Amino acid sequence: MPVWGMVLSAFAEIRTSKVRVTLSLLCVSALVAVVTLAIALGGLAQQALVQTFEQETGRPVTLTLDVPSDNGPSTLSDQAIAKIEADLRRYRIVGSPFRQADSVTFRQVLPGGTRPIKPDTDAGPASVYGVDSDLGRIRRIPMASGRWLVPSDDHRLEPQLVVGRKFADRLGPDPFRAVLEIGTPRAWVRARVVGVIGGSTPWAANEIYMPYKAMARWRVGAETTSYVMRVPKADADRARERIRADATTAWGLGPGAQVMRNEGDTSVIGGTFGKVLVAVAVFLLILGSLPVLVLGLMAVRQRRSELGVQRCFGATGPDLFLTVLLEALIVSCAGGAIGVGGVYAISGPLFGFVSDRGPFASSDLTLTFPWRAALLGMGVAVCVGLFTGLIPALRAMRRSVIQAIRS
Repeated sequence: MPVWGMVLSAFAEIRTSKVRVTLSLLCVSALVAVVTLAIALGGLAQQALVQTFEQETGRPVTLTLDVPSDNGPSTLSDQAIAKIEADLRRYRIVGSPFRQADSVTFRQVLPGGTRPIKPDTDAGPASVYGVDSDLGRIRRIPMASGRWLVPSDDHRLEPQLVVGRKFADRLGPDPFRAVLEIGTPRAWVRARVVGVIGGSTPWAANEIYMPYKAMARWRVGAETTSYVMRVPKADADRARERIRADATTAWGLGPGAQVMRNEGDTSVIGGTFGKVLVAVAVFLLILGSLPVLVLGLMAVRQRRSELGVQRCFGATGPDLFLTVLLEALIVSCAGGAIGVGGVYAISGPLFGFVSDRGPFASSDLTLTFPWRAALLGMGVAVCVGLFTGLIPALRAMRRSVIQAIRS
């Protein structure tokens, strides 16, 4: 039997067995919709985790250079940072010093005077970070209003501040361009808010960013300084060893220098999510295929006479096998398309509801429909067609002509 004959025979059976085909379509479309939705929600959670991780730790792959002192915190001098930055420019590596101070006092300048900004009892005291503008290329820092730091901010006498959402809430309804005063060992230094960070999670730190050079110039807080770098993923291990060697020899940081690798690519998270999703897909595939398999076996049993007549007119066992298998594949692929289309149609409102009400509700995340879920959904539909059509096709191929005619 030619291929077009098998296709016509499969479509003819689909037209004849409307009830069975409708039930099979409903089963397959429901199965594919559930699998696609589960994978899509898993992909949504993975996107949220990756983007949140990149906000707080760094994009792939971020290296952190620490030089622990006798007292514990990392200390890097201005001379060492100058040497590091000169070598990193030669290596074409993006980097930024990272100085942290936790015990810094602020007061807000108002038309009638100043008012102290008391620490938030829930979020705790604000952490002040002295960084370069390149930190925006190392970490994912979404801006709710204003701008991120720029290189010209290093030379301003008035420090420019980028504050987090939690600290911005302490500044009143319009925190953008608020004027603050920072308590330093010398005097109160006037600073200006030029940007408010969006996308903070409920567990995010109460943070303030200012230019590193301004922070060092005014001696804001204790000197706890490290250096963060972003390197290509393919060269991460080699760059780590090279930076560790330069820290000991060229930069004079001694053997105690440590270079830590932060997996901003979240390979562990992605691998775990992938395994869980595959396990869910396999379980649903086996569970949802059973009704379709039963319907296929019943259809072959009811078509014994028809199969025997086809054998009498020259159809071979492989012809019947391919015809029944092709019929199951057509029905499964149609049901898979319906299931994937239905999930895609509701994905926008559903993802919006989940992201607005979940733990990432306050995060400024860019979430898109994971097309991998659609591809895996169609793959599940094909697997269902093969699995549910294989056993009935084998029975049709092994059907005896004499028994079929007698039945």
